[in-house]
Amino acid sequence: MDLKAKLQDSINHELNYWTLAENEVVQNIIQKTFLWMWAITAIVFTVGYYVAWLIKSWAIEVSQFTIAFWISVALWFGLVIAISWFWQKMSYTTLSVLAILFAIAEWVWLTWVLAYYSTASIINAFAGAALLFIIMAIYGYVTKTDLTKFWTLFMVWLISIIILSLINVFFIHSSTFDLILSIVGLLLFLWIVAWNLQTLKLAAQTWDNRLEIVFWVSLFLDFINIFLYLLRIFGSSND
Repeated sequence: MDLKAKLQDSINHELNYWTLAENEVVQNIIQKTFLWMWAITAIVFTVGYYVAWLIKSWAIEVSQFTIAFWISVALWFGLVIAISWFWQKMSYTTLSVLAILFAIAEWVWLTWVLAYYSTASIINAFAGAALLFIIMAIYGYVTKTDLTKFWTLFMVWLISIIILSLINVFFIHSSTFDLILSIVGLLLFLWIVAWNLQTLKLAAQTWDNRLEIVFWVSLFLDFINIFLYLLRIFGSSND
């Protein structure tokens, strides 16, 4: 009996050791992914705000930057699709190059947005987005609820917001409806942050280094969308 108990204790000790080792690996991967995400966020916003200041002071010709804006939007859209859908067919180096181009495209079109809003609005929205992002990231990491089963719902939610936003822009022209869509969009991306964290946590157990890039791009997009929705809800223009 003593031998059996000792054997069981030994097995439990080994299981606990490997569980702790696995958790440490997962945490290291998550920390590294977040380090990339926040580093890119800091660079994009810092440079973007400076260029936005140049636009506001007319040091940069607005019409020329408008052309760059639309080019960056098209490039951004193509890069998001390439990174999200075809990353498994790419090498780590190729993905890294695409991610850098993505960050540049993000910087260009985000600069145009930053040039429109007041400094106080930008700072408040950034702080609010960071706080909400961190709260939902922690929730996604610790929750026992399986969020992955809600992905289809999230996609239907997102597509509905896009369609309704286009209808409002071209036909309804309602500021109240736009506010409602912004609130609904904000709630959606808060949940997507939690979903991304839980997915990252699961993926880290059988890690592919290329996922490091895929996830920081995804988390960066989540943060940007939260930031933009907060601007639309609470922000004020420079006028």
